[in-house]
Amino acid sequence: MKLSNSQLEKLLALATEAALTAGRYIATFDRSQLKVDHKVAGNSLSSQVVTQVDLHCQTLILDVLQSSIEQYDLAVLSEENASEDNISEHPRRQKGYFWCIDPLDGTLPFIEGSAGFAVSIALVSQSGAPVIGVVHNPTTGDTYQALAADEPVLLKNGLPWHPVTQHCCFTLYIDRSFEGDARYQTCVEHLDSLIKAKGYDGLKIVNSCGAVMNAIGVFENPPACYLKLPKAQKGGGSLWDFSATAAIAQSSSAFWVSDINGQALDLNRSDSNFMNHKGVLYLHGIEGEAFVSETDWMTAG
Repeated sequence: MKLSNSQLEKLLALATEAALTAGRYIATFDRSQLKVDHKVAGNSLSSQVVTQVDLHCQTLILDVLQSSIEQYDLAVLSEENASEDNISEHPRRQKGYFWCIDPLDGTLPFIEGSAGFAVSIALVSQSGAPVIGVVHNPTTGDTYQALAADEPVLLKNGLPWHPVTQHCCFTLYIDRSFEGDARYQTCVEHLDSLIKAKGYDGLKIVNSCGAVMNAIGVFENPPACYLKLPKAQKGGGSLWDFSATAAIAQSSSAFWVSDINGQALDLNRSDSNFMNHKGVLYLHGIEGEAFVSETDWMTAG
C-alpha cells in the first residue's frame, strides 16, 4: 500500500512528537548518572557504546509510534534492536515502509559531555527511498522535518527552511575514526587543493559530531561536505545514521546526498545494516555531480 500525502503528513507529525519526547529526556538527563555498556556492532568505538539513555529513548519513541505501526502495518528498524543475523528476513524487507530510528545518534559525544548528538527518525520505503526525516538536536532545541514527496516539505522548528548562508571557508565534516584511516591524509590534501582551486580560502575540518549532526552541519554551514569512504570492514555508519538526513537532503534542491560514486543511497539493503560497501556523501553549496567526478580518486585503494 502506498501512503497518501495526508497520511505521510500525519506520520511526519507523529515522528516529530516522538523525537521531541526523546529529546526532552536527553536534555534533562543527569550525565553524572550515565552508565556505559558495549554491544556488538561496527569496528569503531562510536558504534559499540550504548547507554541507558539510548535504550530508554528507544522505548519512548516506539511508544509514540506504536499506533502508526499497527495502523499502517509498518516495520521497525532501530539501532538498539538491530542485528546482522538473517537480514533478508527482517520485516523491513517485506513491508511497504519501515520506521528507521536512531534514538541517540552521537552516543560518544554525549558520553564525553559535548554536543554533536541528536535524535533521528525516518520513514523509509521498501525500495530504500527515504520518505520522512525528523532530526531533533537536544543541545540547541532545533528540530528539522522533511517530507520527500511529490510536493516536498522542509521545515526547521516548524517553519519553512531555506538555508542560504555562505562562508568563504569550505567545511569538511568527518567521523573521528576516519583520522586513523590510511587514506585520510591524502584525502584531506586532495580536497584542500580542489576547494582552493574553486576560490575558497581553505579547508576547515570538524570531527566532533555523530553522523546525523555531521549531515546537519553540512546543511547549515555551506559550502560543506560530509563523506565516508567505502571500506572492506563492516561499519561506515548504518541505515539509521543516514535515513532521516537523506530525507532532508532530498527535500531541497540545494542539498546533495549519495553514495561516494554519486548514486542513490540504498537504505534498505538486503545483506547488511551497514553502509561501508559504497560510502556516503553529503554536500551543500557545491555542485554534486561535478564534485563526484572531480573526486573519483577517493574510491581508489
